[in-house]
Amino acid sequence: MNFSSRNWPSWVPRLLWIRRECPWCNSLKFKEAELRPVDGLLSMFAIRPVRCMFCWRRYYWFTFHGASAS
Repeated sequence: MNFSSRNWPSWVPRLLWIRRECPWCNSLKFKEAELRPVDGLLSMFAIRPVRCMFCWRRYYWFTFHGASAS
């Protein structure tokens, strides 16, 4: 999935579903992102914010049993 060819509204979270690879730069390294007010609601559905270590874009992915972000 290539996000560069799509115009996403800023309020729509970008989810990494299956492949935990940055769609922008293809990096595999992520760290936990800073929390925003909506992240508390998303955490009830096991969705956590992450940030790419190379291009610094912010994404969300599902966590299972406290899986590590890296």
